[in-house]
This record gives sequence, C-alpha cells and structure tokens, in this order.
Amino acid sequence: MASIVSTGDYNKDFYVTYSPSHINTSVDGRTRNLIFDKESGTEIATKDMYLFGQFDMKIKLIPGNSAGTVVAFYLASGQPNRDEVDFEFLGNVAGKPYTLQTNVYVDGFDDREQRINLWFDPTQDYHTYSILWNLHQIV
Repeated sequence: MASIVSTGDYNKDFYVTYSPSHINTSVDGRTRNLIFDKESGTEIATKDMYLFGQFDMKIKLIPGNSAGTVVAFYLASGQPNRDEVDFEFLGNVAGKPYTLQTNVYVDGFDDREQRINLWFDPTQDYHTYSILWNLHQIV
C-alpha cells in the first residue's frame, strides 16, 4: 500500500482545471488566492488521489450582496460511482446570515444535503474548514 502526503506546495500538489488567470500563487507556493469577479471563478484540483485524510481550507467570503455566487470546497472520486463530500457557501443578500450547504454523495446518490445558517460573519476573517475522512467516518 502506498501513502501520499501533500508537500504543502500548490505548484507541486495541484493543477488549475479552470480559468488560470483567476489564481495568484505565492512565490514559495505555500498560499494560493482564487479570484472571483463578475466574469469568472476558478477551480483547482489535486494531482494525486487520496483514499483518506484530513483536508483543510481557509476561506474568507465576499461581503455585501453576493447573491448568485457559490464558493465550494469538495472532495470527489472519479466516475462511474461518484462519491463526494462538499461545503458550499451560498451567496446572500446583504444583512442576511450566510448559509453553508453540505452534501454527501455515495455511489452517485445525494440524499444527504444539509443547510446551516452560520452564526458568525465569514467575511470578517479567514476561517478554517476541514473534512476528516477515514475508514470509519467522515467528520
């Protein structure tokens, strides 16, 4: 059995799957900022596949009226039997609570959706969101 560990360098561990002009990577490769505007978003993916692990993402959402936008952080297996765990931060109308939608797909079925109104302002600072996936549980 092989074990893969991230190097902590986006240039080595990830590739851009959509809109490379909307990504800024630090010189040392340790941080990557994704740019969202009225024209486009962007997407990155890991170069390697992982069976289990803890996956962390620091996210700071757009303040004000962000209706129609979705910021997502997700893990997905390949086809044909898609498994997926994701966090989707739904855009909102200024002054309303932000909503986090979680989804779990198992063998392509997605009957495990949940919406949570966040009790804090995710636009004020970066917050770390984590998925812990092991043989026994997904947390």
